[in-house]
Amino acid sequence: MSRSVSKFRFKHFSVSHHRSSMKIGVDGVLIGAWTYIGSSRRILDVGTGCGVIALMMAQRAPEAEIDAIDIDAASIEEASENISVSPWSGRIRAILGSYSDALSLLSVEDSGYDLIVSNPPYFDSGVTQAVTSREKARHQGELCPLSLLRGARSLLRQNGSVAMVVPSEYSDDLEKEAEKMEFVLERKCLVRGHDKAPFKRSLLQWRLLGSDSDKTFPELKFLTLETTPGIPTDDYRDLCKDFYLRF
Repeated sequence: MSRSVSKFRFKHFSVSHHRSSMKIGVDGVLIGAWTYIGSSRRILDVGTGCGVIALMMAQRAPEAEIDAIDIDAASIEEASENISVSPWSGRIRAILGSYSDALSLLSVEDSGYDLIVSNPPYFDSGVTQAVTSREKARHQGELCPLSLLRGARSLLRQNGSVAMVVPSEYSDDLEKEAEKMEFVLERKCLVRGHDKAPFKRSLLQWRLLGSDSDKTFPELKFLTLETTPGIPTDDYRDLCKDFYLRF
């Protein structure tokens, strides 16, 4: 298959994803479009794969510098190519390394990232020795949502935030653990495929408590993706209209 055949085209950039450990999917696009960016100037995309979330961050935050990190060499090679032909090649770095390596990316002058965003692995495949790049990307042992929160404590600036998408059945336990680590849940969105389906995904964004932070009740919303098969709801269109061509 040629590279041109496997291009996924968005409104302002195109992404090749045939070599990356994880292909373009709804979860990644949702978290890239939904995450609150605010005035973030330094953003870290963890487990970047083909780089789609990093590219979405660059489109949404014109002043931000983005680091995109992944342990899979083929993914970083492909992400680098996607970034190089995008309008934001000067603001995104694709880096081969583990999440724990991200601390070394910060200069002495940097106090940390304003935002960490990820579509983390959550599929408990039962694999004890991940072999393929897809198994490594999806295996809990490589980077689970809880590990993402733990690492964020040393990577975020005061009052920085971390956003991710997880299966809804994991959400309650993850929220309890996050509170123990002094994160406050600021935003939550439950996602389902259609109005008769159960909510399968949770979009979550926490802020690391600082000395001037207050605990508040999170903003809670619900998102249904389709009215009928292939027909997106108005809410879904509104969230992703700056990215999907058909929106």
